[in-house]
Amino acid sequence: MKAFKLFVVFCCCTISANSFAQTGSNPQDIENDLLRIFQRINYYGAHKKEWKAIDSLKKMNSIFAYKLKYYTSKYPFTIGFKFTSLVKERLVIATSADGMFRAYSWDTKLGTVGYDFNNILQYRVDGQTLSLLKMDQPGKEAYWFPKIYTFMANNKTIYLAVYNSVMSANKAGQGIRAYAIEKGVLNGRVPMVKTPTAVLSRLYYEYSLLSVADWKAFPSIYFDNGTKTIHTPLVDYSGKMTHKLITYKFTGRFFEKVKS
Repeated sequence: MKAFKLFVVFCCCTISANSFAQTGSNPQDIENDLLRIFQRINYYGAHKKEWKAIDSLKKMNSIFAYKLKYYTSKYPFTIGFKFTSLVKERLVIATSADGMFRAYSWDTKLGTVGYDFNNILQYRVDGQTLSLLKMDQPGKEAYWFPKIYTFMANNKTIYLAVYNSVMSANKAGQGIRAYAIEKGVLNGRVPMVKTPTAVLSRLYYEYSLLSVADWKAFPSIYFDNGTKTIHTPLVDYSGKMTHKLITYKFTGRFFEKVKS
């Protein structure tokens, strides 16, 4: 299987070489090139039951991932580019307030009982941009990033990235993870929350979608920079979401749970 994936990526690189050369550094040309592939992902995703549609869908996802990583690594301006056409086609983009960290997420349409997502994490270092491709593995937690909060703590910038996942028609999850750019590398395991037994780099909860099916709106995890607090919905032992919130307040080094 690994050999097959490497072969696919090699073929994608070969096929895409000419288009890279022709595209150059024009922002609109780059978006048009990405849009052409992304629209094919959406098309084949809507026709998965047709003959060979799955093979074409896998191929388009590999090409899109390769091209997006290439462009976001080679051209620093992409970290601030809006990619309006791609967003309309449901590419999810979240950018930090300081413009130093960005996440690109898309539904690969390859999920069976839930959703399957790939993510490109882009960050700026010394005037350049670097990008990481995070591909979800089948059966593992698949997620996308809708929001990135920027927070100054311990003399460094911490990025609190909210991420969502949908595992099935009944099960979903949400979390928030701390990232930091340290020594030119994106660190996704920054100590963030202190509990009685451990120090964690993320908060995460799962809940039943049926428990919020008739709600007009339901609470979501969020960070309040003014009070330096993270708020997460309280989910009961049966997986039902409630209207109550759990609060974690920054105490100088870590976020710690506020006693109710």
